[in-house]
Amino acid sequence: MYACRTRGDLISPEGAEKLPWPLESPFEASLLKYFLTTLSPWFDYCDPHQHFRTYIGNNAATDITLLYAALAVSARHQSTSLNWQSHVADEYQKRCLRSLIAALNDQETALPDTILASAAILRFFEEMTGNFPRPQPGMDSIRTHHMLSAQLLLRITEGHVFRSSFTDAVFLVVLRSEIYVANLTQRPVGNLADHCNIDTSLEPTSERMWALRAIAHVAKVTNLAYGEGAVNPTPNHHWECLMRYIEDWERLCPESFRPIYSQKQISPDNPFPQLYYANDYHVAARQHIELARVLLLASCPQSCLSRIQQRRMGRSNDDRIRDSARIICGVAMSNPEFTQALVGAGLVIAICGELFDDPAETTLLFRILSEAESHLGWPCLKAKEYLRGLWRV
Repeated sequence: MYACRTRGDLISPEGAEKLPWPLESPFEASLLKYFLTTLSPWFDYCDPHQHFRTYIGNNAATDITLLYAALAVSARHQSTSLNWQSHVADEYQKRCLRSLIAALNDQETALPDTILASAAILRFFEEMTGNFPRPQPGMDSIRTHHMLSAQLLLRITEGHVFRSSFTDAVFLVVLRSEIYVANLTQRPVGNLADHCNIDTSLEPTSERMWALRAIAHVAKVTNLAYGEGAVNPTPNHHWECLMRYIEDWERLCPESFRPIYSQKQISPDNPFPQLYYANDYHVAARQHIELARVLLLASCPQSCLSRIQQRRMGRSNDDRIRDSARIICGVAMSNPEFTQALVGAGLVIAICGELFDDPAETTLLFRILSEAESHLGWPCLKAKEYLRGLWRV
């Protein structure tokens, strides 16, 4: 007896320890192929070794938990982006969770990398539901809400998972996701970046590590913006250190991080800058550096008098925030081959879109926001309807 039908295709029966390989269901085979070709680039952003595509492709044949995770997220993304309703994604998620939780409950057996990978993929699944409950203490509440939080993944790693290049890749995915969700829900990221094996110094290193430094710095700035600094006045010294890191990063990073071509605006009808980059980690670095700047400027501890003086000089923080947001959006529009850059653009628009009121800009910003939602398949950019009303688009 089959669990359910979708569009005339059968999904596999439940209860087997592993699915037959090659897969017998053309629908399931298409879902796995969709993950490998369409979704894995999101996980492998800034990863020249493409750990996720390689790992999932090599292990889905023998690990049913990992396979169910990939099938679940593919079915959810297709049902959302293609606007067709299906309970298949929920069915695969339930099957994966049963297997995943059973493995987590086994305290005597070392956890394989497949468990960590499955947990990271299911986090992506949960984010596509558009529901971001604030993390609750305790494993039971996490299981009840089927929310595989970063804290849960940390517990896995601090337990019985040996570190490898693949686990580092998993945690980088989780860090990028946490930065995104934390800024949408206005909460700190926590110390997740400390577990990602990122050298946050500014000593010479590989180009990829320079990009990871920018990502890790956004995590620190997010903690300042929504942590204690959001409640109590932020000490000037801490804020200045974080801003100085941005300035030093830009001064010391390799020359290859400069755009291969730049222009103040894309076209007469498009006021955003045109910035061409060679690689995805150059794109990611520039967007994250600008996002860190946006968050710091929005959390500036200057006195009221200082801010008034800035406005009189025609250079308020709002102006500088808009400049950084334009760069983030310009990078996304100028480098469409790196579709993940839409995530950064969509996020900064959700954060500070209300600072824009020029119809020429707001029309483009709304289009970018819509494209970001379409690319992600996530109904989570909840600022969209608010900005639609504000901008009258």
